[in-house]
Amino acid sequence: MKRVVGIFVVAVAVAACSGGTSVLDVAVGDCFDDPDSEIVSTLDIVDCAEPHDNEIYAKLQMSGAAFPGDDGVGEFAIDACLADFESYVGESYATSALDYFYLGPTEDSWNGGDREVLCVLYAANLAKLTGSMRAG
Repeated sequence: MKRVVGIFVVAVAVAACSGGTSVLDVAVGDCFDDPDSEIVSTLDIVDCAEPHDNEIYAKLQMSGAAFPGDDGVGEFAIDACLADFESYVGESYATSALDYFYLGPTEDSWNGGDREVLCVLYAANLAKLTGSMRAG
């Protein structure tokens, strides 16, 4: 049975806060624990070998001059992240024990040039992940 994508509307802000790695500087394969806020500009990257909540599996670029709204970012992210899921995990979304959410630009960060969407894996049962979820 296919799960419904659980979207946590978490926005990426351009302004950097103290501590952590800027969301603009994270890489595919980076692991992190859940942030304390719905609007984040930094993530505390952790070693994927240690228990963690999330893993970045894709970095995507949106286009366009005008901010598409939170719904537009979500529509893009849900479809685009799903398209990259199987190639990273090595298993279809429908049969995987993993789920995903995205981190996307806010209107303010979009106006500052941010077009990046991060696709993020987590365990559907909300258990900690250990090791990378990348296939191969």
